[in-house]
Amino acid sequence: MSEINTVSLLNQLRGMSSEAQGVKPFDAVGNPVKFGEVFQNALGDVNNLQHNTEVLRTQFELGDDKVSIGDVMVAAQKSSLAFEATLRVRNKLVQAYQDIMNMPV
Repeated sequence: MSEINTVSLLNQLRGMSSEAQGVKPFDAVGNPVKFGEVFQNALGDVNNLQHNTEVLRTQFELGDDKVSIGDVMVAAQKSSLAFEATLRVRNKLVQAYQDIMNMPV
């Protein structure tokens, strides 16, 4: 089961914050990290969580003894929270874009 890595999430947020301030964030190796790559990885993680939930749900429905209802519910909540967080980030990005486009030149 895939888990949300809070340390990685905090590092990504710090990187985005420093990039917004004009400082280029770097990964563990020292290479610059691009916002698009971070966002694409986050979307991939959300997709993996949703796929994992569907697999667990299907296994439970088919009567697999290795999968409990608790596992299914926890996976469903994780994927739901990840999707909601992604949706909020998207909404903030759209709002920021609209604010920038409405600025007088």
